[in-house]
Amino acid sequence: MEVLRLAEKEAQLWQSAQIELLNENHGSMDLVTRTRVRDALLESNYSGYRCFVDRSWKESDKFSGTGWFCTSSNGEPPTMRAANLRRSLSPLHAEVEALLWAMKCMIGADHQEVAFFTDCSDLVKMVSSPTEWPAFSVYLEEFQTDKEEFSSFSLSLISRRANVKADNLARKVRTEPLHITYVNNIPQEWLF
Repeated sequence: MEVLRLAEKEAQLWQSAQIELLNENHGSMDLVTRTRVRDALLESNYSGYRCFVDRSWKESDKFSGTGWFCTSSNGEPPTMRAANLRRSLSPLHAEVEALLWAMKCMIGADHQEVAFFTDCSDLVKMVSSPTEWPAFSVYLEEFQTDKEEFSSFSLSLISRRANVKADNLARKVRTEPLHITYVNNIPQEWLF
């Protein structure tokens, strides 16, 4: 099983290197193309857990909605959570808070190997180059501390189309009139 995991990890790294090589040889690949490549990778075999994260933010609303949807490589039923939290300062603040909440939930469930997915390109850029985002330094310190809890961690950009369940969870819970958190007992119509 360990050899299989190593082979899968090597295959993912090789595909990432091909994207980087293409960037070096042909200038920058546009974001749409990179996202399509990552969406295609979602169909491949994987080990551990996949956690799709999203937020929903509207300046006029009282709450930000946060949702995540997690699948397992070992056939466990999917797990999910949705919560409406106080409205964040900005949509990007809400995205960071959503990722941190999902990470803490995965740590609490003792999930050690987790690949996180988001449709927010700025969030991926932020965790890749934290010094370029000084306004988020407190969040990024918390991110780094939480990241150390995982034996295998990644954060990848995917298309909105590939993140529809987390997006629906976040949007639906944002409109709830009172503070609420759903854990695995979510209205089914919210997922589609």
